[in-house]
Amino acid sequence: MNTSRRYSYGVPSRCWCGKGVVVLYSRTDKNPYQWFYRCEIGSHRKKENHLFKWVDEALLDEIRRVEAEQERIAEEIEELRMSMKKTMEEEVRKQKNDLE
Repeated sequence: MNTSRRYSYGVPSRCWCGKGVVVLYSRTDKNPYQWFYRCEIGSHRKKENHLFKWVDEALLDEIRRVEAEQERIAEEIEELRMSMKKTMEEEVRKQKNDLE
């Protein structure tokens, strides 16, 4: 669960306060040895609700972002391929007409 003041999508590099992020692991019985991102000062100022994010959640965000970008690029490639095919067909027709 993300408890940051502003949602941090993907792997965070800064907290909303501008401080950097450190990687720590949980020592609780509920989440033993689970890695998380935390604001540098967040562990000292818990009432201020600084950045906290589980590493696995951040990595899933990154995977989703890459998949979306890959899909967008694949669509763009297909559009370019169709455009080139249309251009080539038009050029072939033009050349044939010029020969006749």
